[in-house]
Amino acid sequence: MKRDLTVGGLTAAPGTMVTGFLKAGELSDGVSPIAIPVMLLNGAAEGPTVYLHVGAHGQEPFYAIEAMRRLTGEALRPERLRGNVIIVPAANLLAFQAATRVAPQYAAREQRPFAGDLHRGWPGRADGFLTERVEATIWAEIVRQSDHVVDYHSVGLPGIGFSHLYTGGTKDARETPVWEATLRLAQAAGLTILVAGLADTLPGMCLDAGKPAVMMELPAARVISDDVVVTTMRCTLNMLVALGVLEGSPQALDCLVVPGLHRTMPSIRANHGGLISYAVEPGVPLKAGTVIARIHDVFGTELEAVTMPADGYVHTFPPVSWVGAQMVASGDWVADLFE
Repeated sequence: MKRDLTVGGLTAAPGTMVTGFLKAGELSDGVSPIAIPVMLLNGAAEGPTVYLHVGAHGQEPFYAIEAMRRLTGEALRPERLRGNVIIVPAANLLAFQAATRVAPQYAAREQRPFAGDLHRGWPGRADGFLTERVEATIWAEIVRQSDHVVDYHSVGLPGIGFSHLYTGGTKDARETPVWEATLRLAQAAGLTILVAGLADTLPGMCLDAGKPAVMMELPAARVISDDVVVTTMRCTLNMLVALGVLEGSPQALDCLVVPGLHRTMPSIRANHGGLISYAVEPGVPLKAGTVIARIHDVFGTELEAVTMPADGYVHTFPPVSWVGAQMVASGDWVADLFE
């Protein structure tokens, strides 16, 4: 007989969905809780447990929240599932309230690298800073009982959707069964696949723990695009079908996909501040020296022509995602690249 699905104080019986909150601490007034929203979908039949993690960065989760709303109202009905699906639709609520990458009113308190960033520092610390406690709560209550993890992020516009694979957290998982399972999961999603290095991200540390994990990046931050929502739903359903959680066939994606396995390249920063315009389309092969963006001051004078450092592709121009507008200061990110 299939067991109940329990996360913290929430319990879903087989064939049901339950929503609620995990508490991770309080704000400085002592009464406002830091609560993590959770959706538990306990399938009617046995199968794997899949964790869908949304909203590590507060300016990014809007498209994925909408995708989860549609999925749980349609395809992801518990009675159709074999196994379990656990969803956190907005993990970093403090940053979400401000629609910023990290919580500006709280990050200054955290005297650590990547202060306030719920994307780094996994698996957190139960006795650490607030962000670390949120991570530790999610890790202990959700990740430990999950078999596969999908981490949803967003890139700026223009940009292409892709699956971002870390090779591990502290140790290289390549040429191991968990890496092969991660590759199969990314291939099932159907997006362009980019491979990065080691990082203490949720997907990276999941690989260290023997759990296949994929990070998905879809354009665009701060907005809800119906095309992106549909792509996200199809990618998610494709992975769940591949894992045997759902019955069905893979769904084709109506977006640009660059075939093969690609490696991320170092991102490019601006040397001059100003308004930025883009000279190329993401996902198109480019030669070294190609001008990909131009920066002008408010008088209209061109200050910088940003060029490709080597042959490769642009996968996103991040100013809109990071800054919120099509402008940069000296040192800001201009383009993220892959080869």
